Amino acid sequence: MNRTIDDVINALDAFVAGADDGANELALYDILDGFQRIPERERAIPAMFQAIERYPEADLGCPGPLVHEMEAIGHYEEALVHSLRRQPTDLTVWMVNRILNSALSVAKRASWLAELRKASVHPRAPHSTKQSARSFSRYQKKKSS
Repeated sequence: MNRTIDDVINALDAFVAGADDGANELALYDILDGFQRIPERERAIPAMFQAIERYPEADLGCPGPLVHEMEAIGHYEEALVHSLRRQPTDLTVWMVNRILNSALSVAKRASWLAELRKASVHPRAPHSTKQSARSFSRYQKKKSS
């Protein structure tokens, strides 16, 4: 079967996380099976973030298929910022920490740290996400000093 990017987007839009975290990750791997061979993969990035935002505390992998695929595509940073501002999640603040672990300019580093601070007080962020954002922020500040 030749899957299209629209097939993948529709499957991501239909994804429902369950209580069994391992099953969530397996379901996402199934949805993204063969994804690397599909043209226009970057079109799926918004649907990937929407799936993450629907389940802000769900274990969708560490880093899991969504993060692996977005990192393979690249150029997802702007969409990550928008996602953080809509609905910070455990996974999206973790993604920011991964970015902060890379080589960044002083300005970019400051910008990402600001996003973590915003996530740590965001009214829609679950308590666990706020704690993670504060913890990553402290870690990154110690690391850079």
